[in-house]
Amino acid sequence: MKTTKNRTSRVALALVAGLLCGATLAAPAEAQRGRRAAAQQPEEGDSRRPTVTIAQLDEVTPKLESANTDEVREALDLLVAMDDRRVVPPIAALLRSGQQDAITDRALNALKVLAAPQSIEVLVEFTTHRREGARRRAYQALAAIEDRRVPGLLERGLRDSDRTVRGAAALALGEVGGEANLDVLFLAFERGVVEAAIAIGKIGKEDSLPRYAEFLGREPLGVMLSGYHEYLRRDDIDLEKKAAIVERLGEVSGTMVRRFLQEYLTTLPEGRIRNREIREHRELVETTIRRIPVEGGGVTMGQEGAAQ
Repeated sequence: MKTTKNRTSRVALALVAGLLCGATLAAPAEAQRGRRAAAQQPEEGDSRRPTVTIAQLDEVTPKLESANTDEVREALDLLVAMDDRRVVPPIAALLRSGQQDAITDRALNALKVLAAPQSIEVLVEFTTHRREGARRRAYQALAAIEDRRVPGLLERGLRDSDRTVRGAAALALGEVGGEANLDVLFLAFERGVVEAAIAIGKIGKEDSLPRYAEFLGREPLGVMLSGYHEYLRRDDIDLEKKAAIVERLGEVSGTMVRRFLQEYLTTLPEGRIRNREIREHRELVETTIRRIPVEGGGVTMGQEGAAQ
């Protein structure tokens, strides 16, 4: 039990560290483009992508059967550069043939970049692979695909035996899921998938806020702040609801909350703000920050029950 709590606290620290350093995530409308662009970045120090066309498919495919792993890697890179769904079958065949871990991972990453619905079948097969790294990559590749089946498939990852796989599935659901996936995310959160907090904050509607607030004091503060970060940055959450979040966090107090609210304050308009509601909201955040001691007091991360 102690080991599990320590691991959860480390994850919480990692989550909140990104928030307090001003890290931001792509808006939902841009999420798919962002994931695609990130996936298409050259891997392992490659300085540029190879120039190749789908007309060379029959020439490149046989290289996947080479005993030379460098040739197999090169062939995979060439297939990805073709950016055509017709390259999926040979990559799927390579995966199913049984390869060393490095090649398997590269092939799964290739399918992530291609983001073709045609790869869903083989990716689902690899979500049950013996190795957690392969399973995690399979779910991440599924998340890159625009297909109505994907959110349901990602839900399976929340029940994986490996924590990193569960976390990856939760984060992916936050990008591609919707209200229909919220209950399973809350269940995963209750079962210790701390990354579900971020997903809940991204897709939960306003009526999910009271349910999320029930975890305040039960879950590490850093984890809770990672979810509130997502709620607060959304345009579809009313300012009145955001004010309630700020006031609740003010009751919790503590240095971590103070820093969190200071970071949130930087996202609000400055100077002469004509919109009265926005001006009052900024004033509320400023007042709440001033009331929190600079050091000490309040709930610390990992302290359970103190905010109840």
